[in-house]
Amino acid sequence: MSRLQNKVALITGGTSGIGLATVKRFVAEGAFAYVFARRKEELEKMAASLGPNVATVSGDVRNLDDLDRLYAKIAADGKKLDIVVANVGAVDSVKLGDVTIDSFSHIITRRHADDSAREEGLERSKE
Repeated sequence: MSRLQNKVALITGGTSGIGLATVKRFVAEGAFAYVFARRKEELEKMAASLGPNVATVSGDVRNLDDLDRLYAKIAADGKKLDIVVANVGAVDSVKLGDVTIDSFSHIITRRHADDSAREEGLERSKE
């Protein structure tokens, strides 16, 4: 039996790159995967190719309403998360020489807000 058999995973940004590779591997290892990403068409294609152990929710991790819809879907399905892969990253590209205290602070503040929103959503999914 696989280590992921009967586990429930959430992978954000799972329609390409490392996120998609993670979804494919988890499903192959026996997990049920929720995939949360912005590109609805890509989500639908990915889900169709991977079969019944994948559920998708289109949304943005920075939008609390989207996160609420995600956790509502998981709860409505009667599932609880065992694994979360926070694969999405948002970066403001700034050349090293152009970094200022304000630009650095903006990135750190936004990152903290994004992390707090995800933690709040995870707590809701445990209820």
